[in-house]
Amino acid sequence: MRFLSEIMKKTVVDLDGNKIGKFKDFIVSVNILYPLVEAVSIRTSGKKDILVSWEDVDHINKEIKLKVKLEDIKEYNLKKRDIKLVEDVLDKQVVDLEGKKIRRINDLQLSTTRGYYRLIGVDISFKGILRRLGIEKIASSLKINLQEDYISWMDVDVLESDISRLKLKVPEYSLKKLHPADIAEIVDQLSINDSITIINSLDDEVAADALEEISPERQVSLFEEMETKRAADILEEMSPDDAADLIGELSDDRAQELLKLMDPEEAKDVESLLKYPEDTAGGIMTTEFASVKEGLTARETLNALREMAKEVESIYYIYILSNFNSLVGVMSLRELLLADPEQKIAEVMHRDIISVDVMEEEHDVAKKIAKYNLLALPVVKDENKIQGVVTVDDAIDIVLPTAWKKHVPRMFGR
Repeated sequence: MRFLSEIMKKTVVDLDGNKIGKFKDFIVSVNILYPLVEAVSIRTSGKKDILVSWEDVDHINKEIKLKVKLEDIKEYNLKKRDIKLVEDVLDKQVVDLEGKKIRRINDLQLSTTRGYYRLIGVDISFKGILRRLGIEKIASSLKINLQEDYISWMDVDVLESDISRLKLKVPEYSLKKLHPADIAEIVDQLSINDSITIINSLDDEVAADALEEISPERQVSLFEEMETKRAADILEEMSPDDAADLIGELSDDRAQELLKLMDPEEAKDVESLLKYPEDTAGGIMTTEFASVKEGLTARETLNALREMAKEVESIYYIYILSNFNSLVGVMSLRELLLADPEQKIAEVMHRDIISVDVMEEEHDVAKKIAKYNLLALPVVKDENKIQGVVTVDDAIDIVLPTAWKKHVPRMFGR
């Protein structure tokens, strides 16, 4: 095994031993899993760059020796999927799937088999930096323990086909397996353009889940630059409260542009939240919740929930409404499952409902959630009509002080 850094400063000589110039780069084609070196880029003594096919390379030892004379070199022509290892890969960023973070490529691993060089991995260790600086042996002599850290080229894929803007990433199918919070952490470390490229490799739902984990400032930067239709599609998959928070931070023109492209019902939910001050229950609530009319049986309620679950991401409680849509009761999923299928839910629901007004201050909402150990709290206005719910995770993320977090149910992993 060899490293690219060991070859980078080598002199190139022709068949007769005449110095041609210095090694500048290796060219590989990314059409195969572990790419072969197809050509060598040489900076000649006359400061001209020439590409020499690997077939014209005899060997690489203390120097790089060619099989042909300088005047007999037939210059290699770059192909569509060719990349330059020094120019396009070295010092670029790669997504480390296992470590779930962005790492810098400090060196490249090359295997030598039957006279051919093949790219097999990237070195992301500090040791790789010292090797390039030529002081790796000094560090070893001082008995400094340097950890090796490599990523197989098999776990790396080209993020963009434009060679001038090549970045690297874990293959798309692997990225989708990460938790949204881990994807968010990766996206947070990339440039805006590369973050958008990562997001565009995900489906709308996964992208929405990941973006909900990103800081508001970063969200705004991404949605201001993202392709408009794609941004609107992702907003539709976000929870209404998160979408409203984001829309509220965008420029007015951009916000209106995205709302017009969203599904009318989804846009209506978001706009209904935007009218409330952000530090009130109405400003932090979500309009996604499960509600049924009080005349239903437990069996009918379960059937209704199955349909609602297609649209409502998290169902903590079932809210029971009167014929006039006033909130008259509440029950948990456990209570519903334990009820006799033919029993009216009005007979088993709780009528002493803990709720808050839409204009209640957000810290008071959080206190109430912590005090009563609730997973969600209904938000009501005129004549006790339910407008939405504030969930415990929103209360924690936005307003809940550290001292109260111990009261929050453990199911949220906090």
